[in-house]
Amino acid sequence: MVFIFFCVSGVLGPMRHHPSLTTREGEPKAIRPLDVDTTLIADALDAYPGAAVVIANDWPFYYDLEGLRGAGGEFERLIVNVVRTLGGTKQEAVLDFMAGRTEPFIVIASQDFEFTEKTASVRIDIDHKNGFDDAARVSLLQHLRALGEPAQKPLSEDDVLRASVSGRDLRRAQKLFLPLCASNDAAFQRELRLLIARG
Repeated sequence: MVFIFFCVSGVLGPMRHHPSLTTREGEPKAIRPLDVDTTLIADALDAYPGAAVVIANDWPFYYDLEGLRGAGGEFERLIVNVVRTLGGTKQEAVLDFMAGRTEPFIVIASQDFEFTEKTASVRIDIDHKNGFDDAARVSLLQHLRALGEPAQKPLSEDDVLRASVSGRDLRRAQKLFLPLCASNDAAFQRELRLLIARG
């Protein structure tokens, strides 16, 4: 499994312009339609069934996961989770989501979110004017090709379950896992499901 963090500002279907909560000060309003961007991303990911999209722009502060998935189109069917972290930079929010996870990840980010060299090797920067263009598509495909099996292997039910758990809940589940033996794996899965259900 490969996490694809979608950190691009704009409007898509019912996701209209809204006050920005996590973008840099002084950035222009995020009103550019993202229909073409998301279609191109979905097309690029079509050959990589191990890709799991995590919405990490400001939409999760205004729309729930089901609302994001219900916007229609191929892109929305790839969404497994969201990042809802206020405070700090968008990069810190993404890295917090990945804390305790071992899967590789790629960040697709517009310039209004703060990222540094720390994520440069896994980040595809999107220009406000051109959006997810051919150069960004080529870069995404190169990243996915280089990752190999994690990107090519279809997501299992276990992958989707792990991907849909928040970073905080994942860390709590890992604390439960430590005292369990490998032979108690079925019991761990029941405990994990109960933990997630309690949310």
